[in-house]
Amino acid sequence: MKIIDISVQVIDAGKTMIFADRLIMNLANVVVRVKTDEGLEGVAGASTYLGATGVAAAVAEMKPLLIGEDPLYRERIWQRLNEVSILMVPPHSIAVLDCALWDLAGRAAGLPVYKLLGAQRDRVTAYASSLTYSTLADFQREIDAYLKSGFRAIKLHVWGDPDRDIELCAAIRKQVGPGFPLMVDAVGSYSLNDALRVGRKLDELGYEWFEMPLRDSHIAAYKTLADALDIAVASGEVHTRTFQEAANYLTTGAWDIVRIDALISGGITATKKAASLAEALGMRCEIHSFGYTLNQAANLQVIGSVANSRYFECPMPLGAYGDGMLDVVNLESDGTVCVPGKPGLGVEVDWEKMDAMTVARF
Repeated sequence: MKIIDISVQVIDAGKTMIFADRLIMNLANVVVRVKTDEGLEGVAGASTYLGATGVAAAVAEMKPLLIGEDPLYRERIWQRLNEVSILMVPPHSIAVLDCALWDLAGRAAGLPVYKLLGAQRDRVTAYASSLTYSTLADFQREIDAYLKSGFRAIKLHVWGDPDRDIELCAAIRKQVGPGFPLMVDAVGSYSLNDALRVGRKLDELGYEWFEMPLRDSHIAAYKTLADALDIAVASGEVHTRTFQEAANYLTTGAWDIVRIDALISGGITATKKAASLAEALGMRCEIHSFGYTLNQAANLQVIGSVANSRYFECPMPLGAYGDGMLDVVNLESDGTVCVPGKPGLGVEVDWEKMDAMTVARF
């Protein structure tokens, strides 16, 4: 079997959001189709916050590296693409190609990817991953809705203002009660001193993890923070290009939990490696999934194959990210989601609807 063509299209479903009162994101979907001479096709989609056309153009430029290759030689192809990454191509471009190859392999084998990787479980607890809302009252209203929907864990994307964030976190802890799993994502908003102040309060409030309090590049500051706090300090995922970078942070004690996304950081191949690395060090790998269904499905396939990931990240609002799909990821009544069980990534595209939202092709 040989790869004969790769196509890529940019889908804009009109979703714009703001995190931490400063990061404006246009959530687009870069969908890749890898076609073979045997008629099999692999599909994957990277959810990009900005720069979707740049990711798509990079995929198109890398097409000659894959044409004529056997798509089942995923590791060899991944190693070649990883060599190219030194040229600073958009990381999503390598990741989405790798995920499409895994989808193709699963379809060829008649198995979902998590069973190709070696299944650990068929379902996982989901946490509601909030947007950043304007007021405390808005947050409280949304939290009530999450609880009524059946979520048994919640992550707050806070404002990025230490004083307001401390007030918010205290109010939400009071709202949900003691022992309910809560996490915070500050999307790199704080200085080290502010992160220490907020983190100590989160320790008191019994939050489970403190995600991306600083920019990911601040490795020395992260180590200071992780050493000072009891709460687990977690990385952001957007600047971790692949598992090798995660290794630098984990082995120096800068992170207690590694965060990674299969559609940002080197694909399913690299995400599985990152989870194994964390497991070898006795740490958790909590996989990012804030994006469209194709993105969620790829990350769920990895989660279904590892033992050191506790949750699936379910982006809010619930049910808002299934544009152009025949299948979506649904919350079950017990607060879990099922790993998609169809072959490949386990979800099917409605190409008529996806094509109707396409704004560029490469």
